Amino acid sequence: MDSFEDIFKSISSNIHTKDQKEHILSILDEFINQTYKAEKEFNDLKEVFSLVLESIPNPIWVINEDNSYFYYNSYAKKIDDILKKYPQELNECEILFEKEYYLMQRSKKHNKTLITATNITNEKRKERLASMGQISAHLAHEIRNPIGAIALMLSSLSKNIDSKHSIYILEMKKALWRVERLINTTLLFCKGVKAISQKYDSSLIKSNIEDSVVYFEYSKNIDFIYDIRVDSIWCDLELLELLLQNLISNAIEAIEECDEIENGIIKIEFFIKDNKQILKVYDNGVLASDIDNLFEAFKTTKIKGNGLGLAFCKQIAEAHNGIITYNDKGKKYFLVSLGL
Repeated sequence: MDSFEDIFKSISSNIHTKDQKEHILSILDEFINQTYKAEKEFNDLKEVFSLVLESIPNPIWVINEDNSYFYYNSYAKKIDDILKKYPQELNECEILFEKEYYLMQRSKKHNKTLITATNITNEKRKERLASMGQISAHLAHEIRNPIGAIALMLSSLSKNIDSKHSIYILEMKKALWRVERLINTTLLFCKGVKAISQKYDSSLIKSNIEDSVVYFEYSKNIDFIYDIRVDSIWCDLELLELLLQNLISNAIEAIEECDEIENGIIKIEFFIKDNKQILKVYDNGVLASDIDNLFEAFKTTKIKGNGLGLAFCKQIAEAHNGIITYNDKGKKYFLVSLGL
């Protein structure tokens, strides 16, 4: 193919008059204007193309035939290393990358390859919860019947046993209570929490904690401090009881895990602020080690934990049009906000 310079020389050699020269110059001038206009339109189109791809909240790559990048948006840049895990022979697959699940999809057009990544972590979580809910419902039905029978026999046995052996009855009752609490938490979490709020005396906060504490296992001396500043509370009582049990259980475990202290402190405050009911639970135990995932289901760093307790507390708070937060700056505490 002749170069532009060769074509220009060929045209110039055939120009013999002034009119021909002016005519050729006008053609070249128009050609330059049209080229500039086409380049501007191309750049404008490219900018619009980039804006559209950038507005899509998914990572997108456009790859040339030689595997170089023709384009990629900012979302793709953040997880660019995921392409190393994407098998070349698959047009679609799921990939676990940095604790998140992505659906990878590839399509080809001419000499370009388009790759997209869709975060499906929440969908995968919902699938697991749905499966767990079905299994839990079946297990709860199967477990509750024998638990009820055991509880009935223990109650009958406790009336006919001497005080020397009554400690064994108490330990068995504690174990049954913990199993029942786990079943209730799992079932309610999987089905989804709905609060039916009523007005109750705020003294129920203290009495519920005192009733629950006898069933928890702990070896250290723990002082419970109550600062209840209002007379009543608006809540779903059954859900509030489960919330308190989970937060107190978490506080006791944090104290048990702390080797530096011999005497534990758990302080429970309840007050009204900015038209919200505030429940604050403080303990002097160890700090949470994975704050970012503290309220995520099935994510736990504890040996005994099942990863549902705090996630369930979050559900309960949200069912009451509130939130739950964790503060580890200065004093460590859980703060639960409940709507009035």
